[in-house]
Amino acid sequence: MSSGPLQGLSVVELGFGTATGLAGRIMAGYGADVVKIESPEGDPSRRLGPFPPAAEGPETSAAFLHLHGGKSSVVLDLDDVGSRADLVTLLAGADVLLLDLPLSARPSLGLERTALRATYPRLVAISVTPFGESGPQAGWTGSALTEYASGGQMSLMGERDREPLASYGNQAECQAALHVYSAALAGVLLRNRAGSGQYVEISVQEVEASAMEAQGPVAYNHDPLPDVWTARSGNGPRTVWSQYVCKDGYAGIFVNPPNLPGFFAGIGHPEWLSRAADDEFMNGELRQFVTAWCRERTRQEIFDAAIATGAPFSYVATPADLLGSEAVARTGVWREVDHPVAGRFRVPGPPVRAEELEFELRRAPLLGEHTDAVLRGAKGAPA
Repeated sequence: MSSGPLQGLSVVELGFGTATGLAGRIMAGYGADVVKIESPEGDPSRRLGPFPPAAEGPETSAAFLHLHGGKSSVVLDLDDVGSRADLVTLLAGADVLLLDLPLSARPSLGLERTALRATYPRLVAISVTPFGESGPQAGWTGSALTEYASGGQMSLMGERDREPLASYGNQAECQAALHVYSAALAGVLLRNRAGSGQYVEISVQEVEASAMEAQGPVAYNHDPLPDVWTARSGNGPRTVWSQYVCKDGYAGIFVNPPNLPGFFAGIGHPEWLSRAADDEFMNGELRQFVTAWCRERTRQEIFDAAIATGAPFSYVATPADLLGSEAVARTGVWREVDHPVAGRFRVPGPPVRAEELEFELRRAPLLGEHTDAVLRGAKGAPA
């Protein structure tokens, strides 16, 4: 058992979203006892790839292995009366419930707000929904794409005259996961002080809306909205602030006024600093030069120029680059995990580190691996 800072905290995770899954993983790493409730068919993430070529199946899904490391898997068929009784037993002994089932599915399970507060007075329940639990959109379902789009962040992505773009992956729920994690800990702290449980709502749409960049605050506080904030800005307000093709991939260049001396030194023309106020030069001749300069160099050569001159350049790293980087490895971010089916593989470690903040990443569970032991323990029977 982990001796991390959350040791002794009992968490039940009931749902199938990334927000609850990733939050539960962080809590497990810091020592909490996290029970992942799965249906007999297994969590949907077990069916998401990629899978190792030699061991494809529900026990080797990269998504499941990542999101559910360190947890116990308990299989409950919530259409069955006996399994529902087992759920009641688990919740009665839990400190935290991470819940993202659709609102329509909760009343029959006794999981709506009023029932939870009445039945489990010391439970901290974190409820995650796409659009909240009140208002005209309450009860609407969503997806990674619709949550990202409806929260406003997609409106900022892409070129001014093109369609909006979505960031790769499930960014909306990954952002929401950090809110779930912090809300759970804040709820437990308040419960321990006040003596009563808490029910916390998290709307993924609201998470996205509150995390927008400058366009969000400007939109919230100006009427009418200035024209400059109504359109996507592509790669930035200045054309040399962009990504560029190089010999073996892409390089990213970020240029703001304080960066200009290093930037011009990096491309070999420090004397051009005197022309930085010339918009025609900056948006025309300079852009063409930088485009050609990058095409003639490798990513490493561009990065070396940045290190030598303090220029704001970097290569666009691939997953393979990160996995093979000595610099990244020396930060201690990677942890090795052994799994009985998937074998040995690397996973990222804790989001924050300190000498006194122990984080232990154990492997993800097999489907139903801990059902008998967890239920016996919850009922007070010898394990």
